Amino acid sequence: MPRRKFSPVAGLIQLCALLPWWLSLPAGLGAWWFLHPLAAQGALPTLDSLALPDSLAELEKLVQDLRRDPQQALEPLVPLAAWAGQYLLPGLLGLGALLSIGRQMKRGWLFRKALNNPAAVSDGIDWQQFERLVGEVFRRQGYAVEETGNAGPDGGVDLVVRKGRKRFLVQCKQWRALKVGVKVVRELYGVVAAQGAAGGFVVTSGSFTEDARQFAASCKLTLIDGETLDYWIAGAAGRSAPEASVRHCPLCRSPMVRRTVKRGSKAGTQFWSCSNYPECRGTRG
Repeated sequence: MPRRKFSPVAGLIQLCALLPWWLSLPAGLGAWWFLHPLAAQGALPTLDSLALPDSLAELEKLVQDLRRDPQQALEPLVPLAAWAGQYLLPGLLGLGALLSIGRQMKRGWLFRKALNNPAAVSDGIDWQQFERLVGEVFRRQGYAVEETGNAGPDGGVDLVVRKGRKRFLVQCKQWRALKVGVKVVRELYGVVAAQGAAGGFVVTSGSFTEDARQFAASCKLTLIDGETLDYWIAGAAGRSAPEASVRHCPLCRSPMVRRTVKRGSKAGTQFWSCSNYPECRGTRG
């Protein structure tokens, strides 16, 4: 699926939308406050007063003037640039803020939908919404999230998440029926190694093959299946995950057992641990 083409104006709005809305709105007001007095300093120049070069010799003279005294050469353009900028910048930042608010509301709606109806993660949303949901889960766990904008249900790295100085790559797979195989995990590992990332996540609404789990266990990749994602969503909302008759280890898929912390500050609290411990150290809260 080809990527959508954006006009330069749409691209600027998308860029402004990357800022939090509470930062875009004050920035727009500040731009108007700064540029409006400059725009009112003098009359706007006309095309005739700008003396546009109509020959190569005049163009060379203009370049020389810019090199000799750029401030004086560009001074006639200041009122024009300020006049346009006092409307353009606040407008772009305002539209970007509205777009940012809309995205935040959509992510919140997706998160609440998945929280109240875990089955919706696999059946009630499309692949684009699934990527936004996964990004929102990472945000609520303290990560800074960048959506790469890959236009396609199977288009490589979907999210770049950061925590501190560490950078991780995330690939999302909303596969309802098929298990995610080792090929997907190998491909992401290659990108992680090539880009020098600290690690990577493969997130699916379904499950992984045994080969995929074994390969991920041997490298710096984390596999998040549908069951684990449900626990992440519940944990990010401060809720307890729904009880299940059988819980499986997120690393090796073996049955899990309930254990109690015996030492340290969390002594007495319970958690789920892989039945293959210490060979496998998979846990759930």
